[in-house]
Amino acid sequence: MIFRCPFIQIFVSVITFQTVIVNGKTKTTRVNNWINVETLAESNPYIVALLNIDKQYICTGSVIDKSIAVTSGNCVSSKPRYIVVGASIFSPKTNKNNIFDVSYTVLHSDYNFELRAEDPNVTKMHSNIGLVFVSRPILEVFIPAVEIGDFYAEELKEKKLNVIGYGPENDSSNMIVLQQQAYYQAPCSNPKWYYCICGMEYLSHEDTYVQKFGKGAPVLYDSKLIGISAAPCGLLTLRATGIKYNIFTVISPYLLWIQKNGLNQTTIQRATLTSNTVRASINLIHIVIFVILLFISKVFF
Repeated sequence: MIFRCPFIQIFVSVITFQTVIVNGKTKTTRVNNWINVETLAESNPYIVALLNIDKQYICTGSVIDKSIAVTSGNCVSSKPRYIVVGASIFSPKTNKNNIFDVSYTVLHSDYNFELRAEDPNVTKMHSNIGLVFVSRPILEVFIPAVEIGDFYAEELKEKKLNVIGYGPENDSSNMIVLQQQAYYQAPCSNPKWYYCICGMEYLSHEDTYVQKFGKGAPVLYDSKLIGISAAPCGLLTLRATGIKYNIFTVISPYLLWIQKNGLNQTTIQRATLTSNTVRASINLIHIVIFVILLFISKVFF
């Protein structure tokens, strides 16, 4: 079943200021139009940051299982190597105990995403979803998995949706801060976008963020994960009107795909465990036979 993209509109919330501790020093951060970042992190503990091999932030993800995070396909294609958990603010000085190795990733076989760099515009998008597996099933120790909502695009009309993800604190800072933005649906169509809903910001006197944020971030309805942000909030602009917009992959059509890959991972783990058990049993048998032969040789010879 093919879904064309209905549009969404953003509303503006309030300006808050967040005081944080960085390298032992108190610093006041201007966080445009987000609630207090600590409260945001506590309310949504399943949101994680994805880092590249140099431990630089590249995307946001959502924990859906003790060892699996879901994100956009274009985030997976960027080859994340680490996951940061339990952090409302991330910087190069973030505690290493919050950073875990990525074991491997899974990209949907029908994935197709093209972003025009100049005058940014998504020219093609299909099955823009991927899974990130950690090397050890440690995520449940820190955070619970998000509840996935089984909603199709048609069911999300006129619903209030929130995008929560990481992005730079400001133009010059190296801190990545958890942020949010709220959306409402409005008409939209594009024949080259599939299984998605889209978003358009209200015109306002005040931007809702300082820098672009939230690529791969969860799109929430009533605290349930219903979509994934394809592009950072603030990147895409309608040329005719100058209004910013975004595109979200609806997660419901991919629930069976997620379940299949999750089950495959469990099967792999069980197969590995069984294989190791068999090897251990064979080694034990060899040892027992050796001991018996040694005993016989001493008794009868």
